[in-house]
Amino acid sequence: MIRRLLSLVLVLAVSACGFHLRDALTLPVGLDPVKVVSPDRYSPLAETLAQALTRAGATPATPDTQSPAVLELLAEQWGSTPVSVDERGRAQEYSLRYAVVFELRNGDGTVLVPMQNIELSRDYISVPEASIGTEGERDILERELRREMAAAVLRRIDAASSQGRVVDDVDAVFAQPTDAARAAMEAAEAMAPAEAGNETPSPEPAPDPTPR
Repeated sequence: MIRRLLSLVLVLAVSACGFHLRDALTLPVGLDPVKVVSPDRYSPLAETLAQALTRAGATPATPDTQSPAVLELLAEQWGSTPVSVDERGRAQEYSLRYAVVFELRNGDGTVLVPMQNIELSRDYISVPEASIGTEGERDILERELRREMAAAVLRRIDAASSQGRVVDDVDAVFAQPTDAARAAMEAAEAMAPAEAGNETPSPEPAPDPTPR
């Protein structure tokens, strides 16, 4: 119980600070007015990223912008995995995982940050006799993970801009994708349009066996 209360106090303290990056964000040179798009038009992550990019100096795209840069959130996936059980075999502690697939393209179609996955996780305790309080703790963790995910995406953009290449964020990315990451990647691939060169040709009709 003490551990759970300390975890909640820590998360609330960090949440109260608001979202910000520790260092100034380096944007790609020649970045066109940018918009953030997501399969979920009400995505809190997309809204947070749009606000952060504007604060960093990016020009937000408007409906009149003809060729905007696009930070596309191709997929967002949540997953919860039991990591411990009580004496009755009931799950008591979970690992909450949040995976996002994104890509950044400039207005002319140039890929500034190629499609990639970021995954974050946090453990939380679920007490069967206190399920109402547990749901509140998970909600807090979800909000905090979204803030951390926004910072991780912006760090990727910063790394690509300042070093001219995409580098791994070892603090935020798992070496091996887990179920949440794989599901997010599969969702993104399923939404990608098939290339014309990869279309399966239609089978040729079978010859007519009737003698002529």
